[in-house]
Amino acid sequence: MRKVFISSISMQKVNAFKYDSGVYPENNPTAFPITISLENNCQPGDEVAFITIVTHSEGNLAVENYHKFCEQAGSICREKGARAEFIELAVPARIEAASPRSLYKEIVAKLQDNDEIYADITYGFKYNPIVIFAALNNAYQVRENVDIKEICYGNLYNGSAEIKPEYFDVTSLFYLNSLSGLMGVEGMMGDGGNVLL
Repeated sequence: MRKVFISSISMQKVNAFKYDSGVYPENNPTAFPITISLENNCQPGDEVAFITIVTHSEGNLAVENYHKFCEQAGSICREKGARAEFIELAVPARIEAASPRSLYKEIVAKLQDNDEIYADITYGFKYNPIVIFAALNNAYQVRENVDIKEICYGNLYNGSAEIKPEYFDVTSLFYLNSLSGLMGVEGMMGDGGNVLL
Protein backbone atom coordinates (compact mmCIF):
# COMPACT_ATOMS: atom_id res chain seq x y z
CA MET A 1 0.00 0.00 0.00
CA ARG A 2 1.24 3.46 -0.93
CA LYS A 3 0.22 6.73 0.63
CA VAL A 4 -0.27 9.10 -2.31
CA PHE A 5 -0.32 12.88 -1.95
CA ILE A 6 -1.70 14.79 -4.96
CA SER A 7 -1.34 18.55 -5.26
CA SER A 8 -0.73 21.49 -7.59
CA ILE A 9 2.09 23.97 -7.09
CA SER A 10 1.44 27.72 -7.04
CA MET A 11 2.84 29.78 -9.91
CA GLN A 12 3.23 32.78 -7.60
CA LYS A 13 5.42 33.54 -4.61
CA VAL A 14 4.35 31.45 -1.62
CA ASN A 15 4.85 32.10 2.08
CA ALA A 16 4.69 29.73 5.01
CA PHE A 17 1.74 30.14 7.35
CA LYS A 18 0.47 28.26 10.37
CA TYR A 19 -2.97 27.09 9.29
CA ASP A 20 -5.87 27.02 11.74
CA SER A 21 -7.30 23.52 11.49
CA GLY A 22 -9.99 21.66 13.36
CA VAL A 23 -8.64 18.48 11.78
CA TYR A 24 -4.99 18.95 12.79
CA PRO A 25 -4.77 21.52 15.62
CA GLU A 26 -1.00 21.06 15.88
CA ASN A 27 0.76 21.71 12.58
CA ASN A 28 3.92 23.44 11.46
CA PRO A 29 3.98 26.58 9.27
CA THR A 30 3.96 25.69 5.58
CA ALA A 31 3.41 27.17 2.13
CA PHE A 32 2.05 23.81 0.95
CA PRO A 33 -1.11 22.65 2.78
CA ILE A 34 -0.68 19.04 1.61
CA THR A 35 2.32 18.79 3.95
CA ILE A 36 -0.08 19.17 6.90
CA SER A 37 -1.76 15.93 5.79
CA LEU A 38 1.67 14.36 5.31
CA GLU A 39 2.92 15.33 8.78
CA ASN A 40 -0.14 13.86 10.45
CA ASN A 41 -0.58 10.68 8.41
CA CYS A 42 2.93 9.49 7.53
CA GLN A 43 4.29 6.59 9.58
CA PRO A 44 7.70 4.88 9.79
CA GLY A 45 8.16 2.45 6.89
CA ASP A 46 5.47 4.05 4.71
CA GLU A 47 5.92 4.12 0.95
CA VAL A 48 4.91 7.66 -0.04
CA ALA A 49 4.31 8.98 -3.55
CA PHE A 50 3.86 12.66 -4.36
CA ILE A 51 2.00 13.33 -7.60
CA THR A 52 2.48 17.03 -8.17
CA ILE A 53 1.11 19.25 -10.95
CA VAL A 54 3.72 21.85 -11.93
CA THR A 55 3.03 24.55 -14.53
CA HIS A 56 6.07 25.27 -16.69
CA SER A 57 6.40 28.69 -18.30
CA GLU A 58 8.86 31.52 -18.37
CA GLY A 59 8.35 33.99 -15.55
CA ASN A 60 6.30 31.94 -13.13
CA LEU A 61 7.66 30.52 -9.89
CA ALA A 62 6.10 27.05 -10.05
CA VAL A 63 9.37 25.18 -10.69
CA GLU A 64 11.15 27.04 -7.89
CA ASN A 65 8.19 26.40 -5.58
CA TYR A 66 8.19 22.72 -6.57
CA HIS A 67 11.83 22.39 -5.48
CA LYS A 68 10.93 23.98 -2.12
CA PHE A 69 8.00 21.60 -1.79
CA CYS A 70 10.21 18.58 -2.53
CA GLU A 71 12.72 19.73 0.10
CA GLN A 72 10.01 20.16 2.76
CA ALA A 73 8.10 16.95 1.94
CA GLY A 74 11.34 14.96 1.64
CA SER A 75 12.50 16.25 5.01
CA ILE A 76 9.20 15.22 6.66
CA CYS A 77 9.48 11.74 5.13
CA ARG A 78 13.07 11.34 6.33
CA GLU A 79 12.10 12.44 9.86
CA LYS A 80 9.21 9.95 9.86
CA GLY A 81 11.30 7.11 8.40
CA ALA A 82 9.24 6.86 5.21
CA ARG A 83 10.39 6.30 1.61
CA ALA A 84 9.43 9.10 -0.79
CA GLU A 85 8.93 9.09 -4.56
CA PHE A 86 8.33 12.39 -6.36
CA ILE A 87 6.30 12.31 -9.59
CA GLU A 88 6.12 15.65 -11.38
CA LEU A 89 3.30 16.20 -13.85
CA ALA A 90 4.66 19.08 -15.93
CA VAL A 91 1.91 21.04 -17.66
CA PRO A 92 2.24 24.01 -20.04
CA ALA A 93 0.91 27.43 -19.02
CA ARG A 94 -1.09 27.66 -22.24
CA ILE A 95 -4.53 26.17 -21.64
CA GLU A 96 -6.20 24.38 -24.53
CA ALA A 97 -9.49 22.51 -24.81
CA ALA A 98 -7.71 19.17 -24.26
CA SER A 99 -5.68 20.34 -21.22
CA PRO A 100 -8.06 19.10 -18.49
CA ARG A 101 -8.56 15.71 -20.16
CA SER A 102 -4.81 15.30 -20.65
CA LEU A 103 -4.11 16.09 -16.99
CA TYR A 104 -6.86 13.68 -15.91
CA LYS A 105 -5.28 10.86 -17.93
CA GLU A 106 -1.84 11.59 -16.43
CA ILE A 107 -3.14 11.45 -12.86
CA VAL A 108 -5.20 8.31 -13.46
CA ALA A 109 -2.18 6.56 -15.02
CA LYS A 110 -0.12 7.19 -11.86
CA LEU A 111 -2.65 5.75 -9.40
CA GLN A 112 -2.55 2.08 -8.38
CA ASP A 113 -4.61 -0.55 -6.61
CA ASN A 114 -4.44 -0.30 -2.79
CA ASP A 115 -3.46 3.40 -2.80
CA GLU A 116 -4.40 5.52 0.21
CA ILE A 117 -4.91 8.97 -1.30
CA TYR A 118 -4.65 12.49 0.11
CA ALA A 119 -5.25 15.47 -2.19
CA ASP A 120 -4.84 19.23 -1.94
CA ILE A 121 -6.94 21.48 -4.21
CA THR A 122 -5.47 24.81 -3.04
CA TYR A 123 -3.34 25.85 -6.02
CA GLY A 124 -3.35 25.49 -9.79
CA PHE A 125 -5.62 26.36 -12.69
CA LYS A 126 -9.32 26.66 -11.89
CA TYR A 127 -10.04 23.33 -13.56
CA ASN A 128 -7.46 21.45 -11.43
CA PRO A 129 -9.83 20.65 -8.51
CA ILE A 130 -12.42 19.26 -10.94
CA VAL A 131 -9.77 17.15 -12.67
CA ILE A 132 -8.41 15.90 -9.34
CA PHE A 133 -11.93 15.00 -8.13
CA ALA A 134 -12.59 13.15 -11.42
CA ALA A 135 -9.30 11.23 -11.18
CA LEU A 136 -10.03 10.30 -7.56
CA ASN A 137 -13.50 9.14 -8.56
CA ASN A 138 -11.98 6.96 -11.29
CA ALA A 139 -9.52 5.40 -8.85
CA TYR A 140 -12.27 4.87 -6.26
CA GLN A 141 -14.60 3.20 -8.78
CA VAL A 142 -12.11 1.30 -10.98
CA ARG A 143 -9.08 0.42 -8.88
CA GLU A 144 -9.04 -2.23 -6.15
CA ASN A 145 -9.01 -1.21 -2.47
CA VAL A 146 -8.38 2.51 -3.05
CA ASP A 147 -9.15 4.70 -0.06
CA ILE A 148 -9.68 8.45 -0.51
CA LYS A 149 -8.53 9.54 2.94
CA GLU A 150 -8.55 13.31 2.65
CA ILE A 151 -9.09 16.22 0.28
CA CYS A 152 -7.96 19.54 1.71
CA TYR A 153 -8.05 23.20 0.79
CA GLY A 154 -5.80 25.86 2.28
CA ASN A 155 -7.65 29.18 2.51
CA LEU A 156 -5.80 32.41 3.26
CA TYR A 157 -8.60 34.99 3.20
CA ASN A 158 -11.97 35.20 4.92
CA GLY A 159 -13.41 38.19 3.05
CA SER A 160 -11.26 40.84 4.70
CA ALA A 161 -7.82 42.17 3.89
CA GLU A 162 -6.41 40.25 6.85
CA ILE A 163 -4.65 36.98 6.11
CA LYS A 164 -6.27 34.24 8.19
CA PRO A 165 -4.91 30.84 7.09
CA GLU A 166 -7.41 28.03 7.50
CA TYR A 167 -7.13 24.37 6.55
CA PHE A 168 -10.41 22.87 5.33
CA ASP A 169 -11.13 19.16 4.95
CA VAL A 170 -13.57 18.83 2.01
CA THR A 171 -13.43 15.03 1.71
CA SER A 172 -17.14 14.74 2.55
CA LEU A 173 -17.96 16.45 -0.77
CA PHE A 174 -16.21 13.64 -2.63
CA TYR A 175 -18.17 10.97 -0.80
CA LEU A 176 -21.48 12.86 -1.17
CA ASN A 177 -20.81 13.02 -4.91
CA SER A 178 -20.01 9.30 -5.02
CA LEU A 179 -23.13 8.50 -3.01
CA SER A 180 -25.37 10.57 -5.28
CA GLY A 181 -23.89 8.77 -8.28
CA LEU A 182 -24.65 5.39 -6.75
CA MET A 183 -28.17 6.26 -5.67
CA GLY A 184 -29.14 8.26 -8.71
CA VAL A 185 -30.68 11.69 -8.51
CA GLU A 186 -34.24 10.35 -8.50
CA GLY A 187 -33.55 8.24 -5.42
CA MET A 188 -32.41 11.33 -3.53
CA MET A 189 -35.39 13.52 -4.44
CA GLY A 190 -38.07 14.18 -1.87
CA ASP A 191 -41.44 15.79 -2.29
CA GLY A 192 -41.23 18.97 -4.27
CA GLY A 193 -37.99 18.01 -6.04
CA ASN A 194 -35.68 18.93 -3.16
CA VAL A 195 -32.54 16.85 -2.75
CA LEU A 196 -32.52 14.93 0.52
CA LEU A 197 -29.15 14.76 2.29
